[in-house]
Amino acid sequence: MVQVRQAAHLKLIFDMKILFVAEVFYPENFLINDLATELAARGHQVEVMTRQPSYPEGVVFPGYQNDAYSKEVWNGITIHRFKTIEGYKTSKVKKIANYFHYVSAGKQVIQKIVDGVDVIFIYQTGPLTLALPAVFARKKYAIPTLIWTFDIWPDAVYMFGFPKVFPLTTFLRYILRKVYRHVDRILVSSQQFGPTITEHTGVKEVDYVPNWLIAGEQVESSLRLPKDKINFTFTGNVSKAQNLENVIRGFVEAHLPNAVLNIVGNGSTLEAHQKLAKELKAENVLFHGRLPYNEMADVLQQSDVLILPLVSKAGIDKTEPLKIQNYLQAGKPIFGVINGAGRAIIEEYHLGQCAHPDRIDEIAQGFAYMANMTSEQVAQVAVQAEKLMADRFNRKKVIDRIEAIIRETARVKVPV
Repeated sequence: MVQVRQAAHLKLIFDMKILFVAEVFYPENFLINDLATELAARGHQVEVMTRQPSYPEGVVFPGYQNDAYSKEVWNGITIHRFKTIEGYKTSKVKKIANYFHYVSAGKQVIQKIVDGVDVIFIYQTGPLTLALPAVFARKKYAIPTLIWTFDIWPDAVYMFGFPKVFPLTTFLRYILRKVYRHVDRILVSSQQFGPTITEHTGVKEVDYVPNWLIAGEQVESSLRLPKDKINFTFTGNVSKAQNLENVIRGFVEAHLPNAVLNIVGNGSTLEAHQKLAKELKAENVLFHGRLPYNEMADVLQQSDVLILPLVSKAGIDKTEPLKIQNYLQAGKPIFGVINGAGRAIIEEYHLGQCAHPDRIDEIAQGFAYMANMTSEQVAQVAVQAEKLMADRFNRKKVIDRIEAIIRETARVKVPV
């Protein structure tokens, strides 16, 4: 009997079978790809249950069939896929239908693949309902389960325009309690998610586990910023959520003839912002369009100040912007036109200056301040950014911690 127990113990520590439950996975580009690949490389048996790849357009990727079930192996990881409801990008009805289909299909598939699983890991981007198949399997098969939350409910639901009214509020509260009270460990990607979970569920033990930066091969960009100007640069999706209208108005109000505002990216509000800049006669607001991701590091290095904007809206500002890590990697001062989690990081680590997203005068003052930073201040920001990337957002350290948490969770005895 002793030998059997020792063998089981060694299996638990050195060769766990981990089942990820996720809405997205390769070839969709999310952090889970890197995490799962690394855990597999460390000797764990990793499997993933997800839908057919379709994000972000809501259409199944070329080369894939929207089958009820399919199985493939990528990087040594077994991927179990089931059908997705296409068209969810443009239709709220199809979006909701897709949520419920994930639950029903997920429950059917997970029962066929849980044999030998030591721990279930819910990677929650998008709807919290995706956790329900895992919660179901935990109860039925007594498998320890943890969740890593990237989108906090109910805030994320209201952010998409759903009304904060009964019976939706009651349903959301039910889902929150159903999930967070019936998992064995809760991880959150933002420190500001914890209080929301506690408020709605009473659960107090929450672990903060941040994103990390996946550094790919970088090349010199075809875009060359003007060397004789102070370059303020925004990179990324150009949409209402980025609050670029107020950023542009604040920049114009700052009256900085020796500076330019570079907007590098594309999106739904690009034309409106170009029109606004023309109306304001802001010739020093430059729109460069979208560039390949592997050119972005060079663009950031050419810049003097990096802009991190976000609308002032309950819920959305609790998320730690993933973009901040790209900015930290560049080691440049950050001007945060932002509240919430992003602002907290900038202020705590003295990475630059912040302004309220709705205060044009405050934004203008922020631009003026950043334009006049001394070389000593700029150098200090670089030191702080390097420290933050080496500590809080260090890939190896974060994955080491996740692996340790998975091991601890796998030892939990789930009540039958």
